[in-house]
Amino acid sequence: MGEARHLDQRTKLVALACMAASVALAPNMACELLLMALAASFGAALGKGGTSVLALALYAALLVGAQLTPLLGNVALRTLFASFLLLLRKVFACGLMAYATVSTTHVNELMGALARMGAPRSVTIPLAVALRYAPTIREDWGFIRDAMRMRGVSPSPLGFARAPMRTIDCIYVPLLMSASRTSDELAMAAVARGIENPARRTCYLHLEMRRLDFVLVAGFAAVTAGMLALRLAS
Repeated sequence: MGEARHLDQRTKLVALACMAASVALAPNMACELLLMALAASFGAALGKGGTSVLALALYAALLVGAQLTPLLGNVALRTLFASFLLLLRKVFACGLMAYATVSTTHVNELMGALARMGAPRSVTIPLAVALRYAPTIREDWGFIRDAMRMRGVSPSPLGFARAPMRTIDCIYVPLLMSASRTSDELAMAAVARGIENPARRTCYLHLEMRRLDFVLVAGFAAVTAGMLALRLAS
């Protein structure tokens, strides 16, 4: 378990890609349950056991909801609800693995892994900016929310319903201004660090595939191949 928490970042990315392909190829509910259990085990191995248990509970709730869908009287509502639950069910395993991967991987490690895998800069640069941008916006949102609560302005949906213009003026306008300022700062920082340099990027982090990494990559690849075989046989 402890060794699994120090997996090579490329292993996590390959496992996530294999899981996405496997979920898309899964021919029946039994296969989807197996993939969800595999995703939960992967998350627990990376130290996200609590999140994995919560995800399994929510997944079970989705299955229960799917069984209750036929009880809806309106055909259009029943179809819409069933389609929505099917979409959630399909992306749940990938979402859990993506969360476990991103939350246990530093941006520099992810960039280094993608560079080693030969990913184009058109993919790595927007991804790196997005991963750095989201935590900053979340932090600014917390500051603005706390400041407005001290002034009696609630950011909740109920507070928005009571005073929509005041909520927009006091909370969402400052948030948009903060987001604009943050994007400018990230852009200037990226340019200062040579993001426009066409030369091949290097990474000071040591990335090494160990025996466990190869075993996991082979295992996830085998799962994807198995799902493909079952899909072709069905």
